[in-house]
Amino acid sequence: MNNFATKVRPAFDFLSAVNGYRLAHEEISSSFDNGVLIYESDHLRVAVVRDRGQVSFTVRGRGDYRDVDEEILRCLLADAKHYSKTEAMPDFTVASSAGFLRTNLPAIERLFAAASLEGTIHRAQALQAERADTLFARLSGR
Repeated sequence: MNNFATKVRPAFDFLSAVNGYRLAHEEISSSFDNGVLIYESDHLRVAVVRDRGQVSFTVRGRGDYRDVDEEILRCLLADAKHYSKTEAMPDFTVASSAGFLRTNLPAIERLFAAASLEGTIHRAQALQAERADTLFARLSGR
């Protein structure tokens, strides 16, 4: 039985119940306990995904096409200058992702405000590139 609706959705309901977001899309799969929730405010879009038991989220400024994932958000909020897997890696549980988002939502909204958006995306893309280099260098043995 898929418990996405009873475990994941309630953990992220604070977005709509407390913070004025609306649930714009919900999709629950009949397999592997997967699902997607998309919440939107006037300024931010939050996509929550559970894929084979792992929960994570991405955010983007409304009207923008560039998503920033939870791991990179953790780096940005820690003011990391470089990607470090050991410091940034989320544990992909409902409690961890929802707790992080609940605690940091005001700071995340500031990162994606119109005046900050391009700087945030620039920093996020640099961290994403370093992450790719780090992860693929490890896989290739470099």
